[in-house]
Amino acid sequence: MAQNSDLKDVFSSKWGFILACAGSAVGMGNIWLFPYRAGELGGAAFLIPYIICVIVLGFIAIIGEISIGRLTGTGPVGAFKKVMRLRGKNGKIGEYLGWIAVIVVFIIALGYTVIVAWVIRFLFGAFSGASFYSADSSMYFELITNGGGIIFWIFITLLLVVFSMARGVEKGIEQISKVLMPAFILLFLVLAVRVAFLENASQGYKYLLLPRWEFLFNPKTWILALGQAFYSLSIFGSIMIVFGSYAQKSENIISSAKNIVIIDTISSIIASLVIIPAVFAFGKNISAGPSLMFITMPDIFKTLPFGQIFMIIFFTAVFFAAITSLISILEVVIETLQNRFNMKRSYALVLTAALIMILNLFIKGNISGFMDLLEIHFVPFCALMAGIFVFWILPPQHLIKEIQSGRTKPAPKWLLAAGRYVFCPLIIILYVLNILHAAK
Repeated sequence: MAQNSDLKDVFSSKWGFILACAGSAVGMGNIWLFPYRAGELGGAAFLIPYIICVIVLGFIAIIGEISIGRLTGTGPVGAFKKVMRLRGKNGKIGEYLGWIAVIVVFIIALGYTVIVAWVIRFLFGAFSGASFYSADSSMYFELITNGGGIIFWIFITLLLVVFSMARGVEKGIEQISKVLMPAFILLFLVLAVRVAFLENASQGYKYLLLPRWEFLFNPKTWILALGQAFYSLSIFGSIMIVFGSYAQKSENIISSAKNIVIIDTISSIIASLVIIPAVFAFGKNISAGPSLMFITMPDIFKTLPFGQIFMIIFFTAVFFAAITSLISILEVVIETLQNRFNMKRSYALVLTAALIMILNLFIKGNISGFMDLLEIHFVPFCALMAGIFVFWILPPQHLIKEIQSGRTKPAPKWLLAAGRYVFCPLIIILYVLNILHAAK
């Protein structure tokens, strides 16, 4: 096992760390939300502000969250507490705020588990032929998402997650990410090549790559692009902090953050190059939301030669992205239980899975509007909270020293100013605008 000075389980390699972080970032936000947003908001007109937000703000946020995690060696509860103490303040305040971030992530995990269960159910249906040969994809989706049978698939999802995470960081999370993330990209590239040969697919490429400038001047485009960037990159004020706590001091945080952003952005674009041209080729509704993945794409596969094989490839790739994201989300909770309550990892995993299972028995997989509420209200708040702790409360010399660790070149001097005067104010603006937009 790769270890640091305090014998803590850590990522053993640079790319193991990067792919684990990318596995957290690349998920349903890239596969169903990004193509939907791009379709709804003018293709490249959404792509342009999204890339700007990812490169400028997402990059800064990832650097900050990984840095505070590695500096403190713990997740948000311990990290925020230690930062307050470095300022000579009461650490309890930071600890309480850290718990907010953990609770929010647990709520996200509750809903995300249901979505992963849908994906596994569709993948099983693709192999068996049930989803491929169903007469009506819409009715099939309705039956799966609203029927009591989803509880069984939630149980299967949690079993897979517990088994995957039981071996720890290096032997569990890192090894899974090293396999599943490249496999996800490869499978979607195969689908992108197949879609490229569809008649009228070129209309989808035009829509995606040629800006419709009226959307670019719509504030809603920028608001949703900024929200998408943070949701897609898992900037929740928790996940990247936890993964940063598992990073070795030899890791170059700036280089790692750059690679995470690149992999996440490429994944979003590849997913769009599969879904949007396919939707145009078959005259489907580009603004169909989540049903793009669970209704529209199955309908398209049904019309293709060897369509069942392509459906299997599609939902296998989606499963790889979804399960790695769920693992990273749950790791925040597991790390907190281990560090704050001195709980064994196996006990923490079983307890967390049991709580999610029990709560889902009550909500019965009904998460309508659930993820939107989190995206609008809670995710920006937690991202802002982490930004304030990193760029305002943490003494600057500690931040710069941590960023410098693992680098041969001096850390850029503009990072602190960008975090303080660009990142934090824009998150406040996003938070307010999201609330105003939701109230309309």
